[in-house]
Amino acid sequence: MSLTSVNAGARRTPSARANGLPEACSGRRLTRMVVRHRCRGGQNQDAVCNLQAQSSGFGTLKETLLLGERAMTEPFTLLRRHEVFRSGDLDQVREQVARLFCPHELVLYGRGARLNAFVRSKRLRNVAVNVIAYGGEVLIDPGRLDDFFVVMMPLSGKAHIRSGTEEIDSYPGLATIPHPDRPLRMRWTADCAQLIIRIDRVALEARLRDGLGYPLNDGSLSFRLGMDLTAGLTASWRRMSLMFARELDHEENLVDRADLVGSWEDALMASLLQAQQHNYSPAMCTKALPAARPEVNSAIRLIKDSPEEDWSVTRLARVLDIGPRKLQQGLQEIGTTFTQELRMARLQRVHDALHAAAPGTTTVSKVFAQNGIKHHGHGAGQYRDLFGERPSDTLRR
Repeated sequence: MSLTSVNAGARRTPSARANGLPEACSGRRLTRMVVRHRCRGGQNQDAVCNLQAQSSGFGTLKETLLLGERAMTEPFTLLRRHEVFRSGDLDQVREQVARLFCPHELVLYGRGARLNAFVRSKRLRNVAVNVIAYGGEVLIDPGRLDDFFVVMMPLSGKAHIRSGTEEIDSYPGLATIPHPDRPLRMRWTADCAQLIIRIDRVALEARLRDGLGYPLNDGSLSFRLGMDLTAGLTASWRRMSLMFARELDHEENLVDRADLVGSWEDALMASLLQAQQHNYSPAMCTKALPAARPEVNSAIRLIKDSPEEDWSVTRLARVLDIGPRKLQQGLQEIGTTFTQELRMARLQRVHDALHAAAPGTTTVSKVFAQNGIKHHGHGAGQYRDLFGERPSDTLRR
C-alpha cells in the first residue's frame, strides 16, 4: 500500500473521539477552549484544548489553562540546548533523521509545499530523547524499526499512524507506540511537533524479563498502539518524560551523569512497562511471589554490583554472615537461583560494556573476561538467547 493510500484509507475517528479525546474519555462532561498563539512570521494558530469539567472550580481550570499554553509553546523550547539541525532541504532532513533512527522514505505532501524542519536530540545510554517537527505536511515510511521502540507524543498538530494492520490518529493527549516488527507508515500535519522517546529494544525487553523473572515465552514485547496521556499512570509517564527533556536543557543536571543515567533509564523503562498495556501486562499483574528477605536482596545487590567477582554460594553467604542453605532457599522463594542471578548480571554487564565501547577500543573476548565469563563460546550462546543478537553485533552498533 502506498503512503498516499494509507491516508486515504484511514478510518474515521469514532464518535467517542469527536472532541479529540481517546475513547476512555467518552461520557465525561467537557468544555472547549481555544488558545490563540502567535507564531514566528506573524501567523496565528488556534489550539483547541478539551478540558474536563471539574467541580473544584477556578483552581483546576487555571491549572488546565496553563497546560494548554504549555502545549503550544513546548515544541519551540523543549531540548533547545540539543538542537541537531534546522533545514528546509528534504534530502538533508531525511539523512539527518535517519542517523538518529533508521533509513526511511520522506515525501513532502501537497503542491508547492515546503519544509521548515528542526530536530533536537539527546542520546543517553539505552534511551534517546528527541523533539522533531517538519514544518510541512509529510509522509514518512521507515518500514520496520526492528532494533528499537519509540513512544511518539505529539506536542502540537496531528499524525496518522499505521503500524502493521492497525492505524490511529495521534494528537496531544494520545501518543503511539508502534511495534518494531511491523511496517510503520506515518503522515504528519504541517504543525505537528512530537516528543519522541527512543528506547533500545534489547534493553526494554531485558527490563521486562527482569520484572517477570523468566524469559519472554509468549513472543516479543508488543504494546497497545494508542497511549492515552490524559489520565492515570500514562499521564504520569508523560510528565516523567517531559521532566527528562526539561532537565537535559540545563547544563548541570542529574539525568545525564554517568553514575546516575542507568538508574534514570531503568525507572523510565520500568514505569513504561507498568503504565502502558502490553502483551505481558497480565503476567506482571498476576505475579504473586513473596517479598524477598533482606539478606536475599543484599545478595542480589552484591552480584549485580560486582558480577566480575568469582562468586560462589558459600562465599556470598559468608560475606552476608548467613548459611549457604538459607541463602539458596531465600532465592528459590522468589523464583530464582544463585546461578541464574550471576549469569544474568554478567551478561547484562557485558551488554552494557559492548554497547558503550567506542569502535576499536575493545574486543568481545576482553569484555567477557573482564566480567567473569571464562567460556566464551558458551557465553556467546547465552548472550544471543538473552539479547537476540551476537555480542559482536552489539559491539559494532
